[in-house]
Amino acid sequence: MAHYQIRKYRDEDYETVRELYSTGFGEHLNAVCLQTLRQPWAQFALVGVFCVLLASSGSFLLSILGLGLALLAGCEGVWFLFGQGIQLGLREDLLDIRKSYMRGEASCFWVAESGERIVGTVAILPAKDEAGSWELKRISVRRAHRGRGMAKALCRTALDFVAAHGVENVVLFTSMVQTDAHQLYRSLGFQKVEEFVWPSFPARMIKFMVFKYRYSVSH
Repeated sequence: MAHYQIRKYRDEDYETVRELYSTGFGEHLNAVCLQTLRQPWAQFALVGVFCVLLASSGSFLLSILGLGLALLAGCEGVWFLFGQGIQLGLREDLLDIRKSYMRGEASCFWVAESGERIVGTVAILPAKDEAGSWELKRISVRRAHRGRGMAKALCRTALDFVAAHGVENVVLFTSMVQTDAHQLYRSLGFQKVEEFVWPSFPARMIKFMVFKYRYSVSH
């Protein structure tokens, strides 16, 4: 017997849904920091900082300390940019969830409840850049409730909704740091059809890859 129930979004869910999105998005900060440190320009900059500090102070210990502070400052910068990405989502479709998803029959937003608490979300709406296809969005499950099939059940709810409306293709976008999600999508029958660097200057600097998946409803 399922330990949760999936239902359509209600207005009183608004703040919790936005908090769940922000929390889930923020879990990937460390992975983005590591991706930044893998870039040659970042490694060169850190080596440069260390060498300058060592030459100016003559102290290996102070140079290591300064390098640590430089790393900390870099992580703070990544967090700032990451926070801007979170705010972007909150200002777009999640700013007015009812308007974005709950008006008409061509979109919907669901939440998963466990113990009267919202612990998961998923949404569907027509894709902006691919006529005839719909886009799966806002897939999120609280960390403590993962590994129990909830994410798959949420996605299947959306895919069943799509099938009932006669839509043939569903697309979604996910990033290089959401590795567990990739496995979920493949298990549902999605296939990766494209990958690209997210089109912003910070993303290009760290080669932040985004993947597009497609699902054929009639497959």
